[in-house]
Amino acid sequence: MDKKGIKNIVGILVVIIAFFAVWWIAQCRCVNLKAITPATIRDYIQGFGLWAPVVYCLAYALNTILIVPPIALLSLSAGLVFGKIWGAIFLMMGAVIGTSGTFFLSRLFGRVLVEKIMRGKFKDLDDLLEKRGFTTILFFRVIPLVPYEVLNYASGLSKIKFRDYFFATFVGLIPGVIISAFFGGALGELRSFKDILSFKFIMAFVALLLVIVIPVIYKSLKKKGHYYGRGF
Repeated sequence: MDKKGIKNIVGILVVIIAFFAVWWIAQCRCVNLKAITPATIRDYIQGFGLWAPVVYCLAYALNTILIVPPIALLSLSAGLVFGKIWGAIFLMMGAVIGTSGTFFLSRLFGRVLVEKIMRGKFKDLDDLLEKRGFTTILFFRVIPLVPYEVLNYASGLSKIKFRDYFFATFVGLIPGVIISAFFGGALGELRSFKDILSFKFIMAFVALLLVIVIPVIYKSLKKKGHYYGRGF
């Protein structure tokens, strides 16, 4: 069997497994999505004891590859489960594994599968990634104007070298990872309503809010002509 045939078989198996997984979750009603919060994720992961870091990293990586929620809750749970420092480390590990996985899946299965996922959006990324791969990835990691998952898969379709993609992703994720772990850790330290007004929690909240608002501010300034990014 040739390489193309193997790719088709693997692709079909992945789709079938994903379909039955979703069907089983829906039928058994054993997963209450409304009950999923950073705290419930924390309790579940901590239940694995010494294996908790491995479970967390794999769960985060799988969540990134499958493009399903709750990736934001998993990010915040890192600080809750492992504390600020180790939370940031394990969050980074999971993110790097997940983003690398989507890159290689995209490059392996090619444009046909990924275009269905992306639904024809953000095709301009092809040119940017080909001309300035490292700086483009770094820019969009720091200022997430392009959805996280779309950037992962689009990169695999482009001519960017994995080395450039990997290091740009690693550096670009550092600010968001630190802020997410710090905020998650601050959530874990809340013991009463008064703690919300503490300087530490307010700073963590402001930092998280800043990450969310930066893309909005950037788009607003660019529309008004106050800032001209080089191709962005």
